[in-house]
Amino acid sequence: MLPSDYGPGDIEFWIEPPLLLSIQSDVKRMLDEGVDSQILTLIRGLRKIIEDKGLIRNISSSAKAFNAYAIDSSYPAPPLELIGGVMTVLSYGYVGYLNGSYDRYMTGEVVFEDVGEFERVITRRAQVRERELAIKLLRNKARGRKEVDLIILDGEIPIHPLPYNLPVEGGVLARVTNVIGDLMDLAVRTNTPVIGVVKRVRSRFLSILTNECLPMNDKLIASLVLNNGEYMVLGSYGDILPQWIKVNYSDCELRKRCKGTNCNDVRDLMSRRLSEGLANLEGVFSGSKHPGLRMLRDIYVVFYKPRNGAPAVKLEVFNPNDRVSIEELVAYLESQTTDTGYPFLLDRVDEYVRLDPKILDYVRNLIIKGSKDLNPALLTMLQLTNPQKAYLVRRLEA
Repeated sequence: MLPSDYGPGDIEFWIEPPLLLSIQSDVKRMLDEGVDSQILTLIRGLRKIIEDKGLIRNISSSAKAFNAYAIDSSYPAPPLELIGGVMTVLSYGYVGYLNGSYDRYMTGEVVFEDVGEFERVITRRAQVRERELAIKLLRNKARGRKEVDLIILDGEIPIHPLPYNLPVEGGVLARVTNVIGDLMDLAVRTNTPVIGVVKRVRSRFLSILTNECLPMNDKLIASLVLNNGEYMVLGSYGDILPQWIKVNYSDCELRKRCKGTNCNDVRDLMSRRLSEGLANLEGVFSGSKHPGLRMLRDIYVVFYKPRNGAPAVKLEVFNPNDRVSIEELVAYLESQTTDTGYPFLLDRVDEYVRLDPKILDYVRNLIIKGSKDLNPALLTMLQLTNPQKAYLVRRLEA
């Protein structure tokens, strides 16, 4: 039923009635469904399993200080859709907090690609640039030019999800493998922990605790299972991933694809994929495939729930030579966690590299003005595909 007293100051005033009714109907359905009682039972059972395994620990209240650097990248959304391709500006940089003062750096580049899956292209480019920046920091540390105790990445440490989507040896993505290998090698040589703070969590690695496919992602489950001020170390990728792909192919995929039917053909396919996945992992972790990725087996998956009431945070921790304990790293990150739910350095670097979408039309006009002999083909290439959306990227005022 529509509200009777709404006016121009309420969003309902501006929504077409059929759309408003549809939204309200779906919201009511979601509220009626609520949280399944079976889910709450599952959470209680999972908590007991974790306790019995001794995985839950209290976060130390005394945090060691680190000279830490956080690295992030940004690009305006949506990108500029031009007739000749898709264009955006990628910025990337770091913010370090060193002995009570900040150390900041930012750079970037124009990305112009005529591809169908531009989001994948720009995401991978951003991930590579972030890790190249981490490599630069670690090289400067090795030369005595920087004090770096800890590097914090926004997202997972590996770019290619294991055991899937591994690059072909010598293929176009070989550069990605080399970057990851160089980063981990320098982290070992300089005894520098690298931590990935994972925000968009879709993994279900906690399923290995029950050997069944859990119905929710790891971040949600950890947020429900852990109490504020607690953390848990699930294990290293060398231990977790072989168990996870067994659960994935013997349970998760079958539930998704079979839907209660016998489906022997799907079972056969999943059996083959399980064998392939285990073989991929063995090849990566042994170094026989992609030697630069072999140290990925030593990345630990950690969850902590801050004392400030925020949801649980998923970490990937590469801690070469264990010069610093995971307990100390978690205590440091938790002590720095803001109301966003993430360490304050990630908030600072996110703010620092953020770009206004209006910069895109500014870049487009720079290209046009910089072309002394602008031919019709180039001018056509730079025209907006959808001029109706031009208001999204109006040129910055001088």
